[in-house]
Amino acid sequence: MVVVTGAGRGIGRATALRLAQEGCRLVLVGRTAADLDRVGTDVTGAGGEVRCFPASVTDEEALRQVVAGVEAVWERIDALVNCAGAGSFAPVESVLVDAWRRIIETNLTGTFLACRAVLPGMLRRGSGQIVNLISIAGKTALPNASAYCASKWGALGFTRVLAAEVRRRGIRVTALCPGSVATPFWDGIDHELDVNRMLRPEDVAGTIRFLLAQPPGIFTDEMEVMPPDGIL
Repeated sequence: MVVVTGAGRGIGRATALRLAQEGCRLVLVGRTAADLDRVGTDVTGAGGEVRCFPASVTDEEALRQVVAGVEAVWERIDALVNCAGAGSFAPVESVLVDAWRRIIETNLTGTFLACRAVLPGMLRRGSGQIVNLISIAGKTALPNASAYCASKWGALGFTRVLAAEVRRRGIRVTALCPGSVATPFWDGIDHELDVNRMLRPEDVAGTIRFLLAQPPGIFTDEMEVMPPDGIL
């Protein structure tokens, strides 16, 4: 059983479809019910078994209810893939405080809350896997992306700490840091980047599948995947 957050669009959607093709049972979490329903239909069409839970990763109680509902039906969560994310671009002097808070809450606090929601069950069983989608922005200063970079640097630090804490307790935690990916993230953003030269969501989904399929004794703490032109 794999929980995928941010499953309604982009990398989360691609990951859900890829894992469905591999026969994984899926729980899809996202803010927009209509998007989740469409992905759920596609997953079912691909032969997958799925449950959809409209919820925000910033809502601690909603995440607790999701986990409780999953464990009541399927008893266990084998893996969590955190794909939920938010971002915007502006120079520091123009960043709105509300936008800063929304990005930090989604990318950093949301990652923390989702991980903490699944941890009790994984720790009881002494097994489980977490893949946090970080972005290369968690390791590289990108102009006009202060909130996004700050949230991702924080999420990378959190992921490294979590991996160190639970490694000897049977849980594998990986920070996945892709370069630019052609997703709806770029919609409405004034940029000169060629989306045709970016990674595809399916590329990242394939990498996530690879990480989840590694033998139990292998711990991949961090992985970078890049498009042909590098970071962007």
